[in-house]
Amino acid sequence: MTRILPFLLSLGAACVILLSLVELEGARSDVQIRDMVFGQTPVTEYLGEGAGQLVVVSHGFAGSRQMMEGIALSIARAGHSVYVFDYLGHGRHPDALSPDITTVTGTTEDLVQQTLDVVREAQARSGDDRVALVGHSMATDVIIRAAERLNDVNVVIAISMYSEAVTPTHPKRLLVLSGAQETRLREVAMSTLNQVREASEGVTVQRDQVMRRAAVAPYVGHVGVLWSPVTSQESVDWLGGKREWFEGEIAPAVTGPWIAGLLAGVFSLFWPLLRLLPKARARKAPSSLRRAVLSVLIPVPFAILASCIDLPLLGLSGFGALFLFFAVWGSVGLIVLGWRPVIEARQTVLSVLLLLIWGLGAFALALDTYGAAFLPIGPRLTLMLALIPAMLVFALSDRASVDGRHWLMRLALRIPVVLALFGAMLLNVADIGMLFTVLPVFVLFLAVYGTMAHWAAQRAGPLGPALASGIILAWSIAASTPLFATA
Repeated sequence: MTRILPFLLSLGAACVILLSLVELEGARSDVQIRDMVFGQTPVTEYLGEGAGQLVVVSHGFAGSRQMMEGIALSIARAGHSVYVFDYLGHGRHPDALSPDITTVTGTTEDLVQQTLDVVREAQARSGDDRVALVGHSMATDVIIRAAERLNDVNVVIAISMYSEAVTPTHPKRLLVLSGAQETRLREVAMSTLNQVREASEGVTVQRDQVMRRAAVAPYVGHVGVLWSPVTSQESVDWLGGKREWFEGEIAPAVTGPWIAGLLAGVFSLFWPLLRLLPKARARKAPSSLRRAVLSVLIPVPFAILASCIDLPLLGLSGFGALFLFFAVWGSVGLIVLGWRPVIEARQTVLSVLLLLIWGLGAFALALDTYGAAFLPIGPRLTLMLALIPAMLVFALSDRASVDGRHWLMRLALRIPVVLALFGAMLLNVADIGMLFTVLPVFVLFLAVYGTMAHWAAQRAGPLGPALASGIILAWSIAASTPLFATA
């Protein structure tokens, strides 16, 4: 039975991975996809078959072109030419955002100007003067402001919208989409409709040349709305497209469930792969629970105070504070634990390699290809290398405190660092606070890679998985966090 279970899990995970890849590539099969660069801006072009119009799609804060692919594919399959791009400080863009986030003439103006540049280049390439703008979250405000300066915008689609630039007459043809769980943004959507005429969700209103509609994607929230079939269906219906779409012969590109299936399959397959690792010969007994608890409580004030120090790091805002937070937390934790590593060279090296190869070569690559930007390229690679020392110290302390404990205790021992990081961001909003997306990335890191490291540590000992975890945490933060230049 002990041999059959890993085999069955491997077979099931492999089948899920294969089926997910078939479905994801199938969604791309009838669309021409090409990556290009407009100036410094990375752009992906999606060309469908038909005489539709030009559509420019932009992502939200901490997003990327990959996150908008499901919508882009659906629109392209309806016959339109779609261009999706990475904003400054996001995805593959090499340049950082301005830190002036409090004024419309600061960071917002930079993003508006970037959007205008992309639209004009796309118009020149496609030969189509008409353009529709699609944006999510942060981008909704940007595209609505950009539309004011363009004469040829005939459709605006705002997903999870918030913008003070909406007026009773601008934009003229506006579709607002929200997730069912976005209560506040649904209220914002309805207020834009009521500027024209009192209405309800799912109803199109019109006054003179102004036409608006608010629709809701069921069950989902601020991120899930991007992969909802309702979002794609409503967007294509608002744009218009091939007759076959309206006759039901062309369906929206459903990618969200298959992305989740692919990632779940890659994650699950790691457990049976651990049989490739040699077992540790000697396991050090876990530290006392009292010492483990102290190791996650005593660092709290020291790490928060350290994050208030203005440490320059590669000309980027916030990352110096983040470096100090994790370095101090890990150092204090290791001192409290009285940490002494048990080194078994073969087990350590092989567990590091397996966790890095599978966690970054398989899981991260799958996520980057289909879900969201997750490869540290260009300045992000340098940032990753700069963060590694702090993340290694933290990962060693974290693994030493949780190793050998029940999952509920592992969860409890990690709550203080999450709360402390949140507190550091609240206290230092002008610096590390701008990197608030680090918090969900860190929580997901603990859930996914922390679990993988726990499995590896059970077989090969804690040292190798801890070292690999430090590298992966530096990778995760550098690859996914928006980059702000220092003031």
